[in-house]
Amino acid sequence: MKIVCSYVECLLDCISNGKLSEDRRTAMLELQSVVAESSNAQLAFGAMGFPVMMGILKEERDDVEMVRGALETLVSALTPIDHAKGPKNEIQPALMNADLLSREADNISLLLSLLSEEDFYVRYYTLQLLTALLTNSPNRLQEAILTIPRGITRLMDMLMDHEVIRNEALLLLTYLTHEAEEIQKIVVFEGAFEKIFSIIKEEGGSDGGVVVQDCIELLNNLIRKNASNQVLLRETIGFDPFMSILKLRGSTYSFTQQKTINLLSALETLNLLIMGGSEADHGKDANMLTNRTTLVQKKVLDHLLMLGVESQWAPVAVRCAVR
Repeated sequence: MKIVCSYVECLLDCISNGKLSEDRRTAMLELQSVVAESSNAQLAFGAMGFPVMMGILKEERDDVEMVRGALETLVSALTPIDHAKGPKNEIQPALMNADLLSREADNISLLLSLLSEEDFYVRYYTLQLLTALLTNSPNRLQEAILTIPRGITRLMDMLMDHEVIRNEALLLLTYLTHEAEEIQKIVVFEGAFEKIFSIIKEEGGSDGGVVVQDCIELLNNLIRKNASNQVLLRETIGFDPFMSILKLRGSTYSFTQQKTINLLSALETLNLLIMGGSEADHGKDANMLTNRTTLVQKKVLDHLLMLGVESQWAPVAVRCAVR
C-alpha cells in the first residue's frame, strides 16, 4: 500500500508541477491506468487527487488532452474494482471517492459546464462521470443539480447530441429521475416527452434495440405516480406516439429478446397510465378516468388483443403481461 501511495503521489506531483507538457500527459496516462487497476491506488488517489484533477478541469480548458485525461482518471477512480477475493465487508474506495467528489456542489457545477465543450470525448467522459456519481451518491447529486442554473437543461441538450452521447445521457437521466418528483417535472418541462418519442421512432419502435428500452424506462420514471406529468403527456403530444410502440407491424412477426423487453416495458407504461397518479395526487381519479377513456378511444384494446390472444408469435411473457 505504501509503495502504491508513493507512486500515485509521485504521478500527481508530476502532473501538478511538471515543466514539460509531454511529461505531464504521460504521468496522467499512467495514473489513469494505475487507478483503473488497483483499489489501493484508488484509495491513495482519493486522498490527494481530486484537487489536482478539478484544478485541470477548471484552469486548463484549452488543453483538451489533459482535460480528457483528468476526466477519464476520475471515472476510473469512481469505478468499483472486483473485490471477489477480498473481505465481503470491505469498503470500496470507489464509493468513498464518489462521496468525496459529490460533497462540493461546485464540483458538480464544473462538470456540467463541460457538457458545452466541443470535444466529443470531454462530453462523453463527463456524462460517464456524472452517471458514476449518481450510481454511488444519488440523493446528493440530485440535490446539487437542482441548485445549479440550467443544470438539467444541459443534460437534456445531450439527447440531441451524437448517438453515443445521447445514449449515455439517456442512462444518466433515467438514474436522475428515479423517485425525484421535482426533477421529473423540470425534465418534462424541457421537452422530454417529445425527445423520448422522437428517439423511439428513430430507433424503430418496439423493433429497436436497448436504446428503446432506455427511453421507455425514462418515460416510466416521468409518469410513475405523477398525475401532472401524465396530464401533460396526454394533452401535449397525446397517446398516439405511445400506441405506435404497441402496434405490431407486417404480416409475420418476429419477437427477439430485446423486442420482448421493449413491449413489456411499454405494457408497464400502459399500466401506469391506467392507474393514474399516486394516492396523494389531487384529481387522481379524474386523471385515471380520462386516461382510460382516451386509451380506449385510441383502440388500445385492439393492440392488447393482438398481443395477448391473436398473435401466435407473441412470447408467453408478453401474453401474460397483457392479461
